[in-house]
Amino acid sequence: MGKRAELEAALARAEAEWRRASEDVSRAQSGRAKASADWEQVVADRRKVDADRRKPGAGWDAAFPDRRNPGADRRSPDAQIAALAKAVSDRHQAYADRTKAEADCVAAEARLSAASAERRRAVAALAELN
Repeated sequence: MGKRAELEAALARAEAEWRRASEDVSRAQSGRAKASADWEQVVADRRKVDADRRKPGAGWDAAFPDRRNPGADRRSPDAQIAALAKAVSDRHQAYADRTKAEADCVAAEARLSAASAERRRAVAALAELN
């Protein structure tokens, strides 16, 4: 195989890798956007619960009754504890998903950068041959 054919084959491989890396970046960015939206939803839900806590007669009043009332039952119902545990678990999962999506996006961008550099080298080598 001649030098030109080798360079054209290398260019074709580099362009294919660049296309795959570009698609990976697009997927990673959409995954990052979804993870960020999920995180924002968890944060918005937490803010809503915090706001509900301040309203008289809200669910938090049942979970944490007034300590000054001597007849108040100060024990938290199991349902409230389970709801709090689920909220904490959901927040942790959303944070982990967002962190993984960020890492995937950075890795995909690094792959795209390497593929772009390889493609530029192949184009330059082919242009030099001409």
